[in-house]
Amino acid sequence: MAGMDDIAVLTSENVRLTYTLAGLGSRFTAFLIDLVVVTLAGAGITGIFFILGLAMSDLSFSSSTSVAGSILAGIYIFVMFFLIWGYYFFFEWINWGQTPGKQIMGIRVSMADGAPAELVACAVRNVVRLIDFALGFFGLTFFFLIFTPRYQRLGDLAAGTVVVKRRQFIFDEVMSASVAADRTMAAVGYGQAPSPIQVRLTDAEVNVIAKFLERRETLPPDVRQNLAKDFAGRIRSRVADDSAAGMSDEGILQAALNQSRKRT
Repeated sequence: MAGMDDIAVLTSENVRLTYTLAGLGSRFTAFLIDLVVVTLAGAGITGIFFILGLAMSDLSFSSSTSVAGSILAGIYIFVMFFLIWGYYFFFEWINWGQTPGKQIMGIRVSMADGAPAELVACAVRNVVRLIDFALGFFGLTFFFLIFTPRYQRLGDLAAGTVVVKRRQFIFDEVMSASVAADRTMAAVGYGQAPSPIQVRLTDAEVNVIAKFLERRETLPPDVRQNLAKDFAGRIRSRVADDSAAGMSDEGILQAALNQSRKRT
């Protein structure tokens, strides 16, 4: 049963997945960590520009500012804007929705359906971040986080994203998956497709399983594992003999698909 801070989504494969929303405390702590990183980077960049000859008076772009000073000030403002915007965009896009602060706190940005944050969504989310910063001085950003159903700030609402807890894989789970994979490889031979198992699939099941196996490499690890476990669980209960014993979840799916295709 999903808790108050859980969101349940139905995938295109008709499988129900549940994600736990990140709490305000972990989000705020992640924000502070990232703020420290950006501030230190900004201080370093500022020092470099002052060494190159930038003066505080150049940033006013007054009539007394030299052409060289205005150009240097313009470049400095652009670089600082790129740092503030690009830092969050870059990490959330290439690192499964995680800035260093979010990674430390075990949370990540995802699409509202649980899929990885898309390029455009990351860009929109962090463009609107500048507005969120401004609204934060009036407490409005905090208002959005508190009173929206999924703790979404304005940038999340515009981009269709949420911040969720990253699932932690424990040692026993990793070892169990490794052992199951080793048994499957030993049973069918390295580099060979799993042997068919005696189970009948409907046309709809064949299409869903085939689609999953084709796109599994593009799925987040937790989504891939949950889907494979759900599909394989339905098939295991219908296998009359022990042909599926010791096989991994994905091995069972491939074997069942092989058998169905063999019949056709």
